[in-house]
Amino acid sequence: MSVLHRNRPAQRAADRGESSVGARGGAAAQARCVPRRRRLARDSRFSAAGLAARLRRSDDRARLVARLLAAAHRHWQDDTQRDGLGALLFPRLLHTLSSAVASLAGDAQCRLGDVLPGLASALAAAETAWLEAIDLHPDAARGAAQWCERGRTVALQHLGRSIVASGGQPLAAPGAPLRSDEIVWGRSPARLDLCGGWTDTPPYALEFGGCVLNAAVNLNGQPPIQVFARVIDEPLVRVTSIDRGTRLEIARLEDLLNFRNLDQESSLVKAALTLSGLVQSCDDASPAALARQLTASCGGGIELTTLAAIPKGSGLGTSSIMGAVVLAVLDRVAGRSLDTADLFHRVLRLEQALTTGGGWQDQIGGVIDGVKLITTTPGTVPDPEIQFIPADALDPSRNDGCTLLYYTGLTRLAKNILQRVVGRCLDRDRAAMRSLRSLRALAPQAAAAMARRDLEAFGHFVDAAWQLNKQLDPDSSNAAIESLLARVGPHIHGGKLLGAGGGGFLLLICKTPADAAAVRKLLDADPPNPRARFFQFHVNHEGMRITAC
Repeated sequence: MSVLHRNRPAQRAADRGESSVGARGGAAAQARCVPRRRRLARDSRFSAAGLAARLRRSDDRARLVARLLAAAHRHWQDDTQRDGLGALLFPRLLHTLSSAVASLAGDAQCRLGDVLPGLASALAAAETAWLEAIDLHPDAARGAAQWCERGRTVALQHLGRSIVASGGQPLAAPGAPLRSDEIVWGRSPARLDLCGGWTDTPPYALEFGGCVLNAAVNLNGQPPIQVFARVIDEPLVRVTSIDRGTRLEIARLEDLLNFRNLDQESSLVKAALTLSGLVQSCDDASPAALARQLTASCGGGIELTTLAAIPKGSGLGTSSIMGAVVLAVLDRVAGRSLDTADLFHRVLRLEQALTTGGGWQDQIGGVIDGVKLITTTPGTVPDPEIQFIPADALDPSRNDGCTLLYYTGLTRLAKNILQRVVGRCLDRDRAAMRSLRSLRALAPQAAAAMARRDLEAFGHFVDAAWQLNKQLDPDSSNAAIESLLARVGPHIHGGKLLGAGGGGFLLLICKTPADAAAVRKLLDADPPNPRARFFQFHVNHEGMRITAC
């Protein structure tokens, strides 16, 4: 009997990282620990902690890992042509294996041969060739930590490619181009994530569905994310960012398709142009290739001007919402009608194409007006069900100014937060999965409190979401943030950093108008840094608007 077919108490012990395989199992039984497809289903207990426990007990780790790599190879071959949740099998298996081996390595200087002696000779020729092709060759002298990190990277890249290739409606062919004097103007509110964030993020949202409570808001009286587009005579792409003070002209197709270089501030616009279907990869490598495509689809070149009137690293969903507005504006340039459900999925694919990752709540939160409880069922293409919630408990104009939005002046310090959370989900980390389930359950409760106009309960649920976010990723907070919250603690029912955390904007739900005034006075008199300040906000009831004039 395979060790993956043990009784549940023993399986739970393995998931905790405890030893649970008796001597009679032996190396042969250990080597049969290869998860079948159903063992990688969403409710499977196959986890990095459990696998690490089995590897520690194994008399022949190399043989066991070789069998797991062979299984990963089979899933990789199958998944290259698969569109659906089956595409998650490979990244889950490889990421889990890499994390399990990493936990055994311990010392950063440890070599792969020290952890998995004889792995290279245990592999079949096909697996050896495949591993070399993806830079996971089992060289005994290779650093074990380096090998494991590469394995996790390959898993996450495969997950991203699967989402980019996932379904969606075929784009209509470009229609009537803009008139020569027309300008398309897109603008959108920002979003405040109140409860349930992270449950919208793949792979959790794809496997289990997500549930998020968020709100579309204007800042200082205006929708802060805006895009302008027009067709120009020059057959090129011109991108201007007002807030960043940059301007770029792209005249070659190869430069436009090079959007994965995230050091370039125009990467999002480049990727959006490609995903919009207005520009496509082709075999034509001539300098005029881009000009021909732009002329055919738009009647000329394209000039895009963007404005994000929000501090960088805000946590207000700026990047995803900007992606949604750019795509919607390009659809209008192409003469296509707007399909919001398809737009939400295209933004999800856009962020995966950029390798930045992300879920669906930011674009839905900004594109759709008001306060919303958004729920999706499992599946590769989110089909959101949106329930509108009264805004009284959130909007300062309706609660006597008891809610405050404070920019901490801190740029988010934690790096690769999303990759870590996604990785913990792929590894079926028990604490992370428990936090995600709790976050998903919290959102409807917070929505119910808002519907009752119960400010105190709403504040407590927001605070509970913040505590769960910190459990999911401790880097979402830091000493400066905790000090700030401690200072205002006596005056608030709850508060949380918005977005991934580590800095950006802080939402505070104060107990009374007098408490809100006290918080304002306290932080105005002694801000944590020169950039910190309050922003006026109110709930937006228009959502994203696209007009041509």
